[in-house]
Amino acid sequence: MKLSEAKTGSWVRIVDFEGEFKNRLVDIGLGRGSVVKVVGKTFFGPLQVEVDGRKIALCRGQAKKIEVEPI
Repeated sequence: MKLSEAKTGSWVRIVDFEGEFKNRLVDIGLGRGSVVKVVGKTFFGPLQVEVDGRKIALCRGQAKKIEVEPI
């Protein structure tokens, strides 16, 4: 499942990335195996996740390129 498909309030583990921005995601703490909580999600606009107590906003395009699994 893609991160963009996860429901608000759900916990997921990052499995894989698509695209060239994966180094940037690793730099902000979103590496393979990271457990994140989907905090906020609107029809338009960014998707907000929480990892290690920090909230991070991702654009929809990025969230569609992050493969996750529910935990």
